[in-house]
Amino acid sequence: MDINTILTEITTPGSLYDEIMDNIITPRYDLKPELISELSISFLENRKKIETIYKDGFFKYYFINACRNQIHSSTSPFHKNNRIMDFEYIDNANMQFDNDDIELKEEFEYKLDTIYTTYKKIKKSWFENAMFEEYFIKNKTYRQIEAEYGLDHSLVWLNVKKVKDRLIEEINKKQTK
Repeated sequence: MDINTILTEITTPGSLYDEIMDNIITPRYDLKPELISELSISFLENRKKIETIYKDGFFKYYFINACRNQIHSSTSPFHKNNRIMDFEYIDNANMQFDNDDIELKEEFEYKLDTIYTTYKKIKKSWFENAMFEEYFIKNKTYRQIEAEYGLDHSLVWLNVKKVKDRLIEEINKKQTK
């Protein structure tokens, strides 16, 4: 089966793959089009591999794992597009607050300020700094950075992870003092 037929099958409402996505993404059905988009991009980039997996009869298993990886992996484009800041310290960098949530807003701003203050103080190479700013500050995905700079996305991921790990370590040190 060719990749176009496979993509048609996974995007057909009511199909087995449609039901799998519904079960995995529950209750955030509004994110399903984004999940389909990222899966399609990934499958098209690995056309031969996907066609071979389908031919060998392992596609359902592969599809389930691909969905789970997109949703739960902090390095996936889906995760990046739907969770702005990837710190367990902050749930969402674009939180909207009601007038009644003054305490929550102040706590959020304090945490955000802590991250930025700590970020300025930690030691990092110019490359780590550039990749971290592209990813977190400018909110680009690894694929966008890869395309813009001609870098392998795993190199970008590794350098962002190094800075993130140092940040978390430094913030945890401050909290335990």
